[in-house]
Amino acid sequence: MVDSGGLWTPPEDELGEALQTAQVLIEEGRADEAGPYQQRVIELARVRAEESPNHYEAKHLMAATQYELAGSLNASGRHEEALAALHEAQLGYTELSDAGVLDATSVLADVRARRAMTQAHRGRGATAVLEMDGAVISYGQLVSGEDGLRHQPDFARVLAMNALILRRYGDPALAVASADAATQLFLQLADQINESPQSLSYARYLCTATAVSADVHAAEGRLDLALEADEIGLTTADTLADSDSATDMRTLVAALTRKGKHLGIVGRIMEGETCLRTAFDTDAETAARVTEELERGLPLTLVTALENAEIKLGPYEQYFRLLALAEPAPGMTLATVSGRTDPESAAVRAAELAELVPQLLQQDVDAALTLGVEAHYLFAISSERDSQRMRYETGTYAPIWAKLLRDVSEAYYQSGRLELALDLAGWCAEVATALIPFTDDDPEMKDLAADCYRHHGDLLAATGDLTASQHAHEAAQQLLTGPERRIG
Repeated sequence: MVDSGGLWTPPEDELGEALQTAQVLIEEGRADEAGPYQQRVIELARVRAEESPNHYEAKHLMAATQYELAGSLNASGRHEEALAALHEAQLGYTELSDAGVLDATSVLADVRARRAMTQAHRGRGATAVLEMDGAVISYGQLVSGEDGLRHQPDFARVLAMNALILRRYGDPALAVASADAATQLFLQLADQINESPQSLSYARYLCTATAVSADVHAAEGRLDLALEADEIGLTTADTLADSDSATDMRTLVAALTRKGKHLGIVGRIMEGETCLRTAFDTDAETAARVTEELERGLPLTLVTALENAEIKLGPYEQYFRLLALAEPAPGMTLATVSGRTDPESAAVRAAELAELVPQLLQQDVDAALTLGVEAHYLFAISSERDSQRMRYETGTYAPIWAKLLRDVSEAYYQSGRLELALDLAGWCAEVATALIPFTDDDPEMKDLAADCYRHHGDLLAATGDLTASQHAHEAAQQLLTGPERRIG
């Protein structure tokens, strides 16, 4: 829902009617129908902002509605347009923040969280993990502040989103920690949330959190915790299903399917079959999708991947240092990748993980890919936090990062996961750009940077983006041969 932040009151005219209609549709779980109304709000608000450049109320309304529009576009499968809307929202909020009329910390965190979900929809899982990590950290700082109580429901919401993305593209151990924290916080805030106009939206995120909790706890053999999460999720989903939303009904069917499977595992066969029969009778497609997802299992945890590496490669010197990444860093909660260690140590641990990947790719691809993406996350976090190592020792760490991304991206491509491979190849090209200042004096660095550009170009071509592919290959060639010299 669009939050005015106290800057404006919705007007009682066409703009106000369109805004109200869009918000009602979103709250009813029909976000895919809200887009046209949101577009109209943006058009009308833009006219008012153009008539008066200092009309901050209109500018805030435009930014807030662009954010909500991104959610509607995602619900319609229009993810590229959603990213464009989020970019406009970020620009608008930043302008308001720079003008001193709005503390944009929470809304910019929301933009980052929604961008993470959008990237996940596009299959860009590595980018999604890092975007959501930043959103969780921002909200963690907000709830620790003097106005923390007001931000707690949204902190729970972002933790639930983080859990969902980590379940798909990160460490399941982090995912379940984030999901359990979200669930606990939602339950603690039940009275406050039930009085909120966004209560139904929060309930949907509670269902997201309990689904992740149930999946991971069950996979790790903690069936009592899995069934506890199932019960919370099913009760919440059953209440949501009283609406006319097809999305809420699918959430209920998913919860029934999940609980039915878990009841069967603990031997409560009849109860489990009843849940599954109801689920398949209600929506066979959703029930089959959840069943397939459960049977596919979870990614390896960091700990399991490290243990597998020791089995395949033999004992290695950095094993116990890397195993410590499974425990939270001082002052951190281990529900995000950035909670593993401080930014300075992150680059060192990332390099130690990266050292294991090339040889492990020949013996245990799954373990190698797990260690590879975890190394990438640590490199990226160290870089974003502007660590001394990544700033002043770029020539040491950036080549390791670039080689890692190239190798892991290629391995994902060979395994058929093209979108994730392309995501990592894009990161590889960005890191290659950081290598350019070193290429004049180091031929190996120049070859590595060019190879990163070519790899990105190859994957762009594989997705059908031939224009972007050509540009990437041209950048590689120009790097190797230098700019064309013109005579005369």
